Amino acid sequence: MNTPEQLAPISWADFEKVDMRTGTIVAVEPFPQARKPAYKLTIDFGDLGLKRSSAQITTLYTPDTLVGQQVIAVVNFPPKQIATFRSECLVLGSVATDGTVTLLQPERTTPNGLRIG
Repeated sequence: MNTPEQLAPISWADFEKVDMRTGTIVAVEPFPQARKPAYKLTIDFGDLGLKRSSAQITTLYTPDTLVGQQVIAVVNFPPKQIATFRSECLVLGSVATDGTVTLLQPERTTPNGLRIG
């Protein structure tokens, strides 16, 4: 039986550097310039404001079903230029072997901007 590949352990201090927050998707646009199919998301993180992200989630999600959904994202990465778009956070999801992404979401609605710990 094969075991999944596992990364080296990190320290608690390393984990504490990752700022994961809840946010609500308020806008979704197609992103035809992306190398892999993706959407441009605008996410409301409460007191942290609006942040934008490129997300390769087109297999399971459509723009009309994404607006209003809460997600979990890493908000303290430096902005990353992806084609013509500046991504300001990383929306988290589980990635299947075929590349399909399932969003990580709070089990129930929470205030935008809450820290994940």
